[in-house]
Amino acid sequence: MNQNQPFSKQWMFISFAIFIISEIILGGIIGHYVVGRYMSIHLRFMLQGLLNLISYFIGGFIIGLISPGIRIYEPAAGAFLSVAVMLLLTLFTPFSFLHFSLTKVLIGGGIAFFLALSGAKAGEKLAGNMH
Repeated sequence: MNQNQPFSKQWMFISFAIFIISEIILGGIIGHYVVGRYMSIHLRFMLQGLLNLISYFIGGFIIGLISPGIRIYEPAAGAFLSVAVMLLLTLFTPFSFLHFSLTKVLIGGGIAFFLALSGAKAGEKLAGNMH
Protein backbone atom coordinates (compact mmCIF):
# COMPACT_ATOMS: atom_id res chain seq x y z
CA MET A 1 0.00 0.00 0.00
CA ASN A 2 1.09 3.56 -0.67
CA GLN A 3 1.80 5.16 2.69
CA ASN A 4 2.42 8.60 1.17
CA GLN A 5 -1.12 9.31 0.01
CA PRO A 6 -2.40 12.85 0.54
CA PHE A 7 -4.44 13.81 3.58
CA SER A 8 -8.17 13.48 2.86
CA LYS A 9 -10.51 16.09 4.34
CA GLN A 10 -13.41 13.89 3.24
CA TRP A 11 -12.19 11.02 5.44
CA MET A 12 -11.59 13.47 8.28
CA PHE A 13 -15.27 14.52 8.16
CA ILE A 14 -16.40 10.90 7.74
CA SER A 15 -14.36 10.12 10.86
CA PHE A 16 -16.04 13.02 12.68
CA ALA A 17 -19.46 11.50 11.88
CA ILE A 18 -18.34 7.99 12.86
CA PHE A 19 -17.19 9.25 16.27
CA ILE A 20 -20.66 10.67 16.90
CA ILE A 21 -22.37 7.49 15.67
CA SER A 22 -20.12 5.20 17.72
CA GLU A 23 -20.76 7.23 20.86
CA ILE A 24 -24.53 7.10 20.26
CA ILE A 25 -24.39 3.32 19.77
CA LEU A 26 -22.16 2.77 22.80
CA GLY A 27 -24.33 5.08 24.88
CA GLY A 28 -27.43 3.21 23.73
CA ILE A 29 -25.97 -0.16 24.65
CA ILE A 30 -24.59 0.92 28.01
CA GLY A 31 -27.52 3.26 28.66
CA HIS A 32 -29.90 0.31 28.29
CA TYR A 33 -28.30 -1.26 31.35
CA VAL A 34 -27.89 1.83 33.54
CA VAL A 35 -30.91 4.04 32.81
CA GLY A 36 -33.39 3.89 35.66
CA ARG A 37 -30.87 2.46 38.09
CA TYR A 38 -29.48 4.43 40.96
CA MET A 39 -25.97 5.73 40.55
CA SER A 40 -24.21 8.76 41.83
CA ILE A 41 -23.77 11.75 39.57
CA HIS A 42 -20.02 11.16 39.77
CA LEU A 43 -20.29 7.59 38.49
CA ARG A 44 -22.63 8.69 35.70
CA PHE A 45 -20.19 11.44 34.69
CA MET A 46 -17.29 8.95 34.71
CA LEU A 47 -19.22 6.46 32.55
CA GLN A 48 -20.12 9.19 30.08
CA GLY A 49 -16.48 10.26 29.87
CA LEU A 50 -15.24 6.70 29.40
CA LEU A 51 -17.80 6.06 26.65
CA ASN A 52 -16.66 9.25 24.96
CA LEU A 53 -13.01 8.17 25.10
CA ILE A 54 -13.75 4.62 23.93
CA SER A 55 -15.72 5.99 20.98
CA TYR A 56 -12.58 7.75 19.70
CA PHE A 57 -10.62 4.50 19.68
CA ILE A 58 -13.48 2.51 18.14
CA GLY A 59 -14.19 5.21 15.54
CA GLY A 60 -10.52 5.28 14.54
CA PHE A 61 -10.54 1.48 14.34
CA ILE A 62 -13.58 1.52 12.04
CA ILE A 63 -11.93 4.07 9.73
CA GLY A 64 -8.78 1.95 9.68
CA LEU A 65 -10.87 -1.00 8.54
CA ILE A 66 -13.10 0.64 5.93
CA SER A 67 -10.98 3.39 4.40
CA PRO A 68 -9.06 2.87 1.16
CA GLY A 69 -5.31 2.76 1.62
CA ILE A 70 -3.82 3.85 4.91
CA ARG A 71 -5.85 6.47 6.76
CA ILE A 72 -4.51 7.04 10.26
CA TYR A 73 -4.18 10.82 10.42
CA GLU A 74 -7.67 11.56 9.11
CA PRO A 75 -9.48 9.92 12.05
CA ALA A 76 -7.00 11.53 14.46
CA ALA A 77 -7.72 14.97 12.99
CA GLY A 78 -11.46 14.20 12.99
CA ALA A 79 -11.26 13.32 16.70
CA PHE A 80 -9.48 16.59 17.47
CA LEU A 81 -12.11 18.43 15.44
CA SER A 82 -14.96 16.74 17.32
CA VAL A 83 -13.48 17.81 20.67
CA ALA A 84 -13.04 21.37 19.40
CA VAL A 85 -16.65 21.49 18.13
CA MET A 86 -17.97 20.07 21.40
CA LEU A 87 -16.06 22.67 23.39
CA LEU A 88 -17.19 25.46 21.04
CA LEU A 89 -20.76 24.47 21.89
CA THR A 90 -20.04 25.39 25.51
CA LEU A 91 -20.12 29.01 24.39
CA PHE A 92 -23.90 28.59 24.19
CA THR A 93 -24.44 27.06 27.63
CA PRO A 94 -25.64 29.16 30.55
CA PHE A 95 -23.49 27.23 33.05
CA SER A 96 -20.34 28.91 34.32
CA PHE A 97 -18.55 25.61 34.93
CA LEU A 98 -18.90 24.67 31.25
CA HIS A 99 -16.71 27.24 29.60
CA PHE A 100 -14.52 27.23 26.53
CA SER A 101 -10.77 27.20 27.02
CA LEU A 102 -7.90 26.66 24.62
CA THR A 103 -6.24 24.46 27.24
CA LYS A 104 -9.27 22.14 27.22
CA VAL A 105 -9.18 21.99 23.43
CA LEU A 106 -5.48 21.13 23.38
CA ILE A 107 -5.58 18.55 26.16
CA GLY A 108 -8.92 16.97 25.22
CA GLY A 109 -8.16 17.17 21.51
CA GLY A 110 -4.73 15.65 22.09
CA ILE A 111 -6.18 12.71 24.02
CA ALA A 112 -8.87 12.14 21.36
CA PHE A 113 -6.22 12.48 18.61
CA PHE A 114 -4.03 9.81 20.24
CA LEU A 115 -6.94 7.41 20.85
CA ALA A 116 -8.24 7.73 17.27
CA LEU A 117 -4.70 7.38 15.88
CA SER A 118 -4.20 4.20 17.93
CA GLY A 119 -7.56 2.82 16.84
CA ALA A 120 -6.85 3.60 13.18
CA LYS A 121 -3.46 1.86 13.37
CA ALA A 122 -5.11 -1.21 14.91
CA GLY A 123 -7.81 -1.18 12.21
CA GLU A 124 -5.23 -0.83 9.43
CA LYS A 125 -3.25 -3.75 10.89
CA LEU A 126 -6.34 -5.94 11.01
CA ALA A 127 -7.16 -4.93 7.43
CA GLY A 128 -3.64 -5.96 6.42
CA ASN A 129 -2.51 -2.49 5.35
CA MET A 130 0.18 -2.05 8.01
CA HIS A 131 2.73 -4.38 9.58
